[in-house]
Amino acid sequence: MTIEITGRHLDLTPATRAYAEEKIRKLGRLVDALEIQVTLEAEKHRYTCTIVSRGHGATHTGEITSPDLFASINEAVDVLARQLRKSKTSRLAARREGAATIRHLEETDGNTAGGEHA
Repeated sequence: MTIEITGRHLDLTPATRAYAEEKIRKLGRLVDALEIQVTLEAEKHRYTCTIVSRGHGATHTGEITSPDLFASINEAVDVLARQLRKSKTSRLAARREGAATIRHLEETDGNTAGGEHA
């Protein structure tokens, strides 16, 4: 998993960068081989955290604006985790449904495993 963190109108301290990386690394439990771009932006008294993840043929985005930078990071990671969990669940369910459908077709086809015909 590659993580790219960018700050706009904001000085990224090592502590802020480490905090964001720590939170985002937890997403690795949901999906492997992700490219993640994090943009932290300061505008007046608001902080926006935008997280974009690309992997497995899908792009997911979480964007949150709040008065606290760390709260923005936490909420954006939560939004992205929800999206990744939903995507992973639907992919696995589709795979399971497909297997059940093929098995069902073999049973209703009437052919036996030994190749005997009636």
